[in-house]
Amino acid sequence: MKRFFLALAGLAVALTPAAASAKSLEGRWKNGAMEIVIGPCGHSLCGRVVKASEQQRTKAERGSGTHLMGARVIDNIEPSGPGTWRADVFLASRNMNAKGTIEADGPDRLAVHGCVFAVICKTTHWDRVG
Repeated sequence: MKRFFLALAGLAVALTPAAASAKSLEGRWKNGAMEIVIGPCGHSLCGRVVKASEQQRTKAERGSGTHLMGARVIDNIEPSGPGTWRADVFLASRNMNAKGTIEADGPDRLAVHGCVFAVICKTTHWDRVG
């Protein structure tokens, strides 16, 4: 019986960081003049634009016809390891979808990496707001 409780305690400790890291991804993030909120969207997480400069809104409108405010620019965020997630990234200014990864660079910084055609890749950094 003692072994059972030790195993159960070990499992609880092992699972705690995964739950905590997913929770730490949720919130408001800023990259330059754009801000997104990452939160629940169905069975996964997504990032919606809540603030963008006039220039960014114009580029998105011209590139894809997307009204940037409220648009999902990061979708289907799923955990892929400790402090890392897979996601679909939408580049509204180019009307392109990319496969991406999100990596925690600390409690208040994310590195979002996306690739189109597995050749054209870019990494941006997002800082927690508030």
